[in-house]
Amino acid sequence: YPINERSVQRAKTLGSIGRNVITWVLGMIAFVMVLTELGVNVTAILASAGVVGAGLAFGAQNIVKDFLNGIFMAFEDQLGVGDLITVDQVTGTVEDVGLRVTQIRAYDGTLWFVRNGEILTLGNISQGWGRAIIDITVDATENLAKVEEVAIECGKELIADPAFASRVTGEPELLGLESIYGDRATVRLSLQTKPSAQYAVQRELRSIVKRVFAEREIVLATECPKGLNVA
Repeated sequence: YPINERSVQRAKTLGSIGRNVITWVLGMIAFVMVLTELGVNVTAILASAGVVGAGLAFGAQNIVKDFLNGIFMAFEDQLGVGDLITVDQVTGTVEDVGLRVTQIRAYDGTLWFVRNGEILTLGNISQGWGRAIIDITVDATENLAKVEEVAIECGKELIADPAFASRVTGEPELLGLESIYGDRATVRLSLQTKPSAQYAVQRELRSIVKRVFAEREIVLATECPKGLNVA
């Protein structure tokens, strides 16, 4: 993201954390004030709460861990509201970062509630830059030099499209011959993109490859083993 956009996201995330802190603090203050108005001896309760709290300290370790991990993730900018992230088996967009739980909206609309203390490995797709990668599988009898040349042309055609030019930050790069399987050969093409734009770029690049290769009479392999066709 540009610096200003990332700053806005960071402000939203810290604002979300701040709202949670304020809610908890105000809730506790209101609770104490209500007890005081009802004539309850708050001082005695607080004194006994210290003893009870010591007994519950072991059971509260997970809650403290959730709180601390949530605060560190937010202040270290590991994630932010609106980021596309992967946590364990969940991939989706961050909708809210709380003190104890982070809410992630998956592609299928499922809203996941992930405890901050359980987030040990986090992949943020929305930070820095992305890379669109596709594999192009052709008949092994095709001229691979021509295949590679046309693949680069496909990447340049995408960059020339105003709808995608702003999403790409580099020139198309051919990574070479990725694999050979029987009568099929696979070359890999990549484009560096802005964060989170790689998936849209990949889809458009596949469409261009299919059309341009047909125009140049280069036959894409059919009935390939899984993972060896245009990916």
